[in-house]
Amino acid sequence: MKTDHIVALISRIREQANNLLVTELAKRGHAGLAPSHGAILHTLAERGPMPMSALAEAIGKQKNTVTTLVGKLEQAGYVFKTPSREDSRVTLVSLSPKAVAAGPDFAAISQILLSAVWADMPQAERETLVLGLEKILRNISGKSPD
Repeated sequence: MKTDHIVALISRIREQANNLLVTELAKRGHAGLAPSHGAILHTLAERGPMPMSALAEAIGKQKNTVTTLVGKLEQAGYVFKTPSREDSRVTLVSLSPKAVAAGPDFAAISQILLSAVWADMPQAERETLVLGLEKILRNISGKSPD
């Protein structure tokens, strides 16, 4: 089996996953959201309000990238920023009521994506694939996956 097209294959999978996400978000009235917003919304839903720097670290993105993404989410009404009470230099990012209300939509979309990804793949193959992808990530980044 030929294996040297792995990066192109991963790229095509990501493109198809993003297309599915954008379509499902639009169907549910969240047309302003992009797949790149998902990690931020998910992390805030799980952990609560966070400083911008901690959010960037939690999702594995550069702070300036997260600042841009959070700005777009704020404009769309899904998050809000407030100064920290402990340190005025720190900005906290929180989910808005709109984002909290959209939680069931986001969960349903995640389930649709996972169902499409795994479809007819047995659990053992899923685990082997995930282990292999985690190893690729370590190899290419020099870091352990989160």
